Amino acid sequence: MEGNKLVKDILIPIEEYETVDVGARLSDALAILKRNHEQTKTSGQGELHTTIFVKDHSGEIVGKISIYDLIRGLVPESAKTPEMSGLYYSMLSSRVLEATKEVSEVQARFKWLHSSFIELISQEAQKPVRDIMSDVHPILREDYTINHAIYIMFKEDVRQPLVTKDGKVIGVVTLKAIFDEMIELLGPECGINWQE
Repeated sequence: MEGNKLVKDILIPIEEYETVDVGARLSDALAILKRNHEQTKTSGQGELHTTIFVKDHSGEIVGKISIYDLIRGLVPESAKTPEMSGLYYSMLSSRVLEATKEVSEVQARFKWLHSSFIELISQEAQKPVRDIMSDVHPILREDYTINHAIYIMFKEDVRQPLVTKDGKVIGVVTLKAIFDEMIELLGPECGINWQE
């Protein structure tokens, strides 16, 4: 019956996604995306998957790198340290020599904000993939309904859950796949007359 599709009917096979080794660098992931982007743009065919899965040495998927992870990975580690509190800054005035050192360190931490974007990419491209990847958890089974998938995706706050069959990862469900299915089904029976 139309509208009763299962996860296995809308998933994207895992083989369609690129992978990198857990020991790879951010530059390796960027090179894959650049190559795929250029091929898709040149051919005008196919879909550019902007997520790359990370595999360990045994070939198991242990993480993923999304566009968000890639861009978050450009933030230098020095800028991720906790900010100094206002109270601490107020104490600086009584310690002029230490204050000069502290201010200098803060300026060094945020120097990257004033560099060019290409300088930032060059500087951070050698980060290990393991430091920027997000964890993945195969939380959907192929025989789940789309409703069940939506519930789990939002309950667990996972945008691209992996799908398993007999304990083996076989694909990914994306918000776009669910949206495409929704658009396909929209019509008068849903109270939507789009042909008017």
